[in-house]
Amino acid sequence: MTTNIQRVSDAEYAAALAAGRIEAEIEIRAQAVRYVPERDAIEIVTNHNAGFLIPRQWIGALQDVPTKELSKLEVWPDGSAIELDDRDIHISVHGLLTAILPAMLPSRSVAAIFASRGGQATSRAKRKSSRANGRKGGRPRKSSSTEVV
Repeated sequence: MTTNIQRVSDAEYAAALAAGRIEAEIEIRAQAVRYVPERDAIEIVTNHNAGFLIPRQWIGALQDVPTKELSKLEVWPDGSAIELDDRDIHISVHGLLTAILPAMLPSRSVAAIFASRGGQATSRAKRKSSRANGRKGGRPRKSSSTEVV
């Protein structure tokens, strides 16, 4: 029996590490998880020190789990999932929060958040265009409504 071992170059390894760092910054990751029996909810603290208290009934995989077992919830080492190992339940943190955020926030609020972030976006093209318009004297002044025609 021959074993085919594929070698990874230093450049490929460095590229994979960089991609992982970028993904970790973009994705929502968990730092801590616990069951809050008074609220029958799961509390997740994320990598940005934000906290979410999610009613257990919103998490389908945990609905039928006895409350005594929920104290055994753990975070994966990379923070990408929470698990209940005894029951072989693994839940993506990013997927969970992406699925429940629309239920937590009114759709108008979510739309306003995304619209304001989109308006703040900067790019090389926007900076170049802004400089070019500045050289031309900037944005044209609005005409006064009191002008006599």
